[in-house]
Amino acid sequence: MRQKRSGGARGLGRVLVLGATSGIGRALVLALRSRGYEAVAAGRRRALLETLGGETLELDVTAPDAVTRIAAVRADTVVFNAGFGERSLVPDARRTAQALAVNVLAFERVAQWALTNCACFAVTSSIAGIRGLEGTNGYSASKAYQICAMEGYRRTVRFGGGGCRIVTILPGFVDTAMGQASTFWRCSPETAACCILEGLERGVPVIYVTGRWRWMAWLMRGIPRAWFERIRLT
Repeated sequence: MRQKRSGGARGLGRVLVLGATSGIGRALVLALRSRGYEAVAAGRRRALLETLGGETLELDVTAPDAVTRIAAVRADTVVFNAGFGERSLVPDARRTAQALAVNVLAFERVAQWALTNCACFAVTSSIAGIRGLEGTNGYSASKAYQICAMEGYRRTVRFGGGGCRIVTILPGFVDTAMGQASTFWRCSPETAACCILEGLERGVPVIYVTGRWRWMAWLMRGIPRAWFERIRLT
């Protein structure tokens, strides 16, 4: 295990953003760099990475050597923003398998490594992970897994020792390919990135994007099952 660095200015230090070729990830890299952070953009699509400039890493998080290549970046903060989700009212095993491969298995491999090798590990989960939603083909369930896993890792750090800060990011609807289900409270990727960066700098354990989704999350958790199952949300 390498020695973790102090994190530098604002406590984030050198930041690696996984899933940075578009949407929230791309906007977050640009926001980090605009504030003077050393931000490394990682993603599968080389052409889009090249348009970002700066330090980049062509990477598929599901690849067998993904963690080894992530470790070579020597980041203080790792943001797991990679994700997969495609809506279809007809259950689709192919979509479900891909969601689990990225959102659960790849996430878990990176999270377990980051726990003892990073000063901060964050994952872009989703409000969709709070309750089971229709037509998500494993996406909602995989995001629920991330929420629960990150809560468990925070407890691991608290009661088992260690210095890794564990941060769960919960966006509502964002104007990205995966956020087109509704225009309700939908924000731009740039607004989402600013919200995430502010939360990371403040050191909060859970970041709602945007903040008003905190109240929607509270409402979603509290609605009785019999009522919730009668409400169409996507």
